[in-house]
Amino acid sequence: MIRQKKDGTFLKIFECLLYVLLVNISYYSALVINITALYDARNFGAYYNSALLISFSAVVVLLLNGTFNTADKTWTENIIIMSIAAMMIGIITMAVAFFNREFALPRTVILIAFIIQVGSFSLVKLMVISYIKKTERKKDILLIGNKDEKELMIAKILSIPKFKDTIKLFIVPDSKLISSHLTNVDKVYISDSVERSLLDRIMNLCISNHIPVYIVPKTYEIAIFHSELMFMSDVPFFKVDNIVLSWEKMIIKRLFDIFFSLLALMMLSPIILMVALAIFVSDGRPITYSQERVTRNNRVFRLYKFRSMINDAERSTGAVLASENDPRITRVGRILRRFWLDELPQLFNVLKGDMSLVGPRPERAYFIEQFSKEIPDFKYRLAVKAGVTGYAQVMGKYTTSADHKIKFDLLYIQNHSIVFDFKIILETIKKIILGTLKRGENREYSYKDLLIKHNIRERDRGEVVEFYYKTRKVKLRKQSIA
Repeated sequence: MIRQKKDGTFLKIFECLLYVLLVNISYYSALVINITALYDARNFGAYYNSALLISFSAVVVLLLNGTFNTADKTWTENIIIMSIAAMMIGIITMAVAFFNREFALPRTVILIAFIIQVGSFSLVKLMVISYIKKTERKKDILLIGNKDEKELMIAKILSIPKFKDTIKLFIVPDSKLISSHLTNVDKVYISDSVERSLLDRIMNLCISNHIPVYIVPKTYEIAIFHSELMFMSDVPFFKVDNIVLSWEKMIIKRLFDIFFSLLALMMLSPIILMVALAIFVSDGRPITYSQERVTRNNRVFRLYKFRSMINDAERSTGAVLASENDPRITRVGRILRRFWLDELPQLFNVLKGDMSLVGPRPERAYFIEQFSKEIPDFKYRLAVKAGVTGYAQVMGKYTTSADHKIKFDLLYIQNHSIVFDFKIILETIKKIILGTLKRGENREYSYKDLLIKHNIRERDRGEVVEFYYKTRKVKLRKQSIA
């Protein structure tokens, strides 16, 4: 029997329509309850004339903000996401009011509407998440990989916030063993270490049994992603281009960088001055420091930052990565690094053309040489300019391994667009506010701690490992691991 597939499209459409309705209700209500000025029929008429444009803009904002994919987020994260969406809708409304001269919308109305939107958006999101939790059942998971990958694969899955599915089996790559267990699972996760010939057989088994498969991609598979489908006579082909940006995309990206870096510098100039003053008063000079980094085509440039460490921090150690509670970081520096304020001078690097707003984070030549020896694909990330933020930063963690970070960087290059850049910038802002975009962090639960936390027992039968869940869960404090 074919399993019925649901992708939640109708629920997302319904949720979107509710948000658009709430946007219009919020502005209408703000006009009605605002007591700082008197309004007549012309004010409401002007709003009615602009409502369609505001509604369309709200849909665009909600999509770019990732508003419909937050079921696995915490309640705090959802409120912040809703607040950012409401703030962006308010900014667009002010722009509409500016260009539509007849629509004079006071700031008090926008503020009242913003408050209404944050509250009502959050309430709708709470209802949607509650509905999803009630209607979606737990899924049983089968993991396939080499035995030495078991702990890492399971730890990564169990570390997912609000993880609700059940890990049932771990099996070494063997199609006979897998086929006998497929009828008892709902999802299959496959490591990238599985050989291609065996992977094909496993995929055929899963597809024939209508079971969704999750695969860690190899580099060439990332290159195929979003490739052009072509036909030679009656044979389909994927056209796989070089992992680089086209000349046209680079021009558009450069114009985007110039405009938004100038805009950011103008808006953030008071903060930049306050940061410079705080460093000078607390730690003296120098206020900034520069360091050689590598960008597109292996070109070396000097990257600028606000100084967050003591002077000559690497005099005795040489080039080393920062760690949590690093003694070299100053008191002011900890605050700067928490909110990524030490990175603000890189906006000048963007204006100079050394960097882009979005791209792979620039590394030092020493680390590039080391990573390239271990990961041959590392060189591909130098096909674009280094970025102030990047896809690997918003999707990964500080502890994410270099070989997985390079996959995020390659995915970014393959899927580059101005819209994608804008979404990454928005995600960066959200993570900075939430404090989840951390550096120098090496805090994760160990494999054994995660089994205790989720109250899981494992039974190792050689090629097959079975997992059993108890009802009670244990709370653990995070601890540093190597």
